[in-house]
Amino acid sequence: MKYRQNDTIVCHFVVFVVCWGALLPQVFLDEAVVVTCLRPLFYIFSVKSDITFRNILYFCTMRHLLTVIAILLTFACCTTEADRSRMRAELDSINQRNRNDQPLTVADVEPYVNFFDDHGTPNDRLLAHYLLGCAYRDMGEAPAALQSYQDAIDRADTLSADCDYKQLCRVYAQMAQIFYEQGLYREQLVAEQQSVKQAWKGKDTLAALMSYEQESQAYRNLNMPDSLLYICEHVSELYRKYGYTRYAARALFHTLRTLILRHDFDMARKNMLIYEYESECFDSLENIQKGREIYYRIKGLFFLDTNKLDSAEYYFRKELRDGKDFDNQHSGALGLTELYQKRKQEDSVAKYSLYAYMMLDSVYAQRSTKEVERIQALYDYTRNQKIAEKEKDKASRRLFFIFILVGTVLFLLALSVIAILKYREIRQKRKILEEKYQQSLDSIQKAQKDLSSLKRYQEQNHELILEKEKLIREQIIVRNAMLQNEKTIREAAQRQFNFSAIYKRITKLADAGGKPTKSEWQELQDALFGLYPNFSELMTRHSQDLDDREYKVCILIRAGISPGAIAAMLGILSSIVTKLRVNLLLKLFRIQGTSKEFDTILRRIY
Repeated sequence: MKYRQNDTIVCHFVVFVVCWGALLPQVFLDEAVVVTCLRPLFYIFSVKSDITFRNILYFCTMRHLLTVIAILLTFACCTTEADRSRMRAELDSINQRNRNDQPLTVADVEPYVNFFDDHGTPNDRLLAHYLLGCAYRDMGEAPAALQSYQDAIDRADTLSADCDYKQLCRVYAQMAQIFYEQGLYREQLVAEQQSVKQAWKGKDTLAALMSYEQESQAYRNLNMPDSLLYICEHVSELYRKYGYTRYAARALFHTLRTLILRHDFDMARKNMLIYEYESECFDSLENIQKGREIYYRIKGLFFLDTNKLDSAEYYFRKELRDGKDFDNQHSGALGLTELYQKRKQEDSVAKYSLYAYMMLDSVYAQRSTKEVERIQALYDYTRNQKIAEKEKDKASRRLFFIFILVGTVLFLLALSVIAILKYREIRQKRKILEEKYQQSLDSIQKAQKDLSSLKRYQEQNHELILEKEKLIREQIIVRNAMLQNEKTIREAAQRQFNFSAIYKRITKLADAGGKPTKSEWQELQDALFGLYPNFSELMTRHSQDLDDREYKVCILIRAGISPGAIAAMLGILSSIVTKLRVNLLLKLFRIQGTSKEFDTILRRIY
């Protein structure tokens, strides 16, 4: 009894779910529809439980209540445009925080990634995954950041007219920065080139030039000085072309070390002056902005190589004084060591070489710490990836079992429905066959009656056919006679016109290239109209549509004058005559064709 009661509960639950699913698309669904949908379930479960058809009807009478519940659930689960706008506004706020260099966390961004992956536009997904990459970047997880940036690129719709190419430019720029920090300079170069490409597409000139300038860093680290010099000089010219003078001067900074190493001191001096006076990096006392003190090292090397040792010492000491980080301390001390070697002051050489060695150890220690952090981040990312893959595998297995269970239930339901439908189909086919059999009997009886009628009228029809054939033969003879008569009339009219005095004068004028007088035009027209009534009717009907030149072309063509002679008689070019004939073909006969087709059609009119 216990198992029977459980079966009943399960059965009622399944019926309720199916009824709710059937009612959802239709707000006002009839009981008959629901009953039809639930009959298979009734046949399946009735043998194992005490469910009756009355139970199903009970659920059917609840349709209005279920419909209201379904609609409320639908509205509760749906995402509206207002929700999407609110989430987009919040995502823009996070993006503004990122632009203000405020650190982000994965927890800040991940909900928006999940939301816009399901409900956003390609631009929404691009921004969400980009900000997730920035969050990983702020946490020092470079591999995860790169993966998020790549996901952002994959979600961008570059074929769409409203693609956010500016944002895509920023994604590639961030990828390039991570490649630079990881020592992957060739990958950095590829990312920078993509950033430039997307910035130009987005019509963001400054961003395109800044990414182009960053390519010089990759070429410097790849030991490609020629490419570095070309990029810096070219981008400086482009900065000036578009009005970015400050950036143009700063771009030349990267050329200084290479020019000094090549002993191109004139160009180095020129670029240093531009940098100092146009970059806006110096105050009124010629002190450079904090963080750019490495310039003192470069300028010191310039004076050192040009044997201006006092100036070199001044800038090396200035770097030691203003640049407090290990790199500046090391490079300043190294510069003073080289300076005192030139001066052969061994005590000072020993002092500053030892200090440079100490600072070099600090630099290496600092870089080693960063390398350990980078490797640790890579390890953490790999470990998290493995954990995520295991969880994903478990979820996939659970989902697989659920699919199997649901599939089995649906399969059983489908079998019951198919069996019922098959039975009904067989009954319907049997009924159709019976109807067709009866129709066939009726058709045979009707055909037999028609056959008897045809046999009775067969002889009468044969005589009628012979009579019609005789009439057709007689009409053919009459038609041929009329055609022959029409041909004779046409030839007689043509001969009469060819022997007329006006035709002879016109042909002579045509051969001599002369122009007819007004009376000759009138006489020619009268002759043609008198002999060719259909031509007369055509010209009269269209007299208001044609100008004087078109009218005369029609008269001369019908008179048999060649197009070249017509051009001479009217004082125009042959090409104009050709164009006029093509236009007249369309105007008179509504035909698009050649000038020769116009001549043929017009000369057949009599």
